[in-house]
Amino acid sequence: MARRSLWRRLRRATRGPRNAALARAIGGFGRALGALPMPAALAAGRGLGMAAHALLATPRRLAVAHMGLAFPELHLATRRRLVRETFRHAGQAFAELSLFEKVLRRPDYIRLEGVEALDAALVRGRGAIAVTGHVGNWELLAAWAAAIGYPITVVVRRVNDLRFHSLIIRFRAAAGVEVLVRDDPRFVAAVGEALRRNRVVAMLIDQDTRGPGVFVPFFGRPAHTPPGAALLALRARVPVVSVFMERRPEGGHLVRVSPVPAELPRGRDGVRELTARLTAAIEAQIRRSPAEWVWWHERWRKQPSASATRRSAATAARALS
Repeated sequence: MARRSLWRRLRRATRGPRNAALARAIGGFGRALGALPMPAALAAGRGLGMAAHALLATPRRLAVAHMGLAFPELHLATRRRLVRETFRHAGQAFAELSLFEKVLRRPDYIRLEGVEALDAALVRGRGAIAVTGHVGNWELLAAWAAAIGYPITVVVRRVNDLRFHSLIIRFRAAAGVEVLVRDDPRFVAAVGEALRRNRVVAMLIDQDTRGPGVFVPFFGRPAHTPPGAALLALRARVPVVSVFMERRPEGGHLVRVSPVPAELPRGRDGVRELTARLTAAIEAQIRRSPAEWVWWHERWRKQPSASATRRSAATAARALS
């Protein structure tokens, strides 16, 4: 016990230098990958992902366990194979961000399907809420959408270490993505301003965060889910779409845009039901491409009381009806 306590104190004491070294390494790897031809860089990214899979025992173990909760019918060997693919995908996704300018010079690398739903929303001139999850290359999705002319405003959570935060912010800014930090005191007003400028406010809602949340079904289990997207959409009465980027077997990606019905009353029940619909869309995308989600995230960490469970069941029935 004393040894474990000493180890925890040592990790806390060295967190700053370790994070600084990691941020420098990420920046260096990114520049090196960006200088390579695309096929070589993507292969190197996959290699980095496999190295991470071999070295990061705790995330690997969590990913296998969480995939078992979502897909109990899968054999352990199948889950382990999919988790290896998840790490490989993450490494390749990092390489694609480093290759962003080269990706833009290959118009066939990313294909778009169903964008009429988003275009119709923007014609109304009041903006739109776009919801996605940590599935596929979500950072590339936002940057690419901004680069082809869509007015993208991304809602983000501030990363605790400013070195990592600045790395991400610099990439988004260079790609033309407007960023709103969820913890900012002016956040709600800033979202309203973005919608009045007819922008697409993009939000990720598939993680159990420390902020307020509602319990909605996710792979058959109650999951504590941020309600902000539903709350803002119902308050502003703006259209809602789901947007996902999925890796194609032959290379590159498919971006799929789908409208999400949001004709619901304002208030707690409407927010919970719309959050359930959006979460169901994310689950459907993960089922289509299970190796592209962040399975190491502890999605079901919080669990509801008995009364909240009954409300979640009722919400699921309405969302599916």
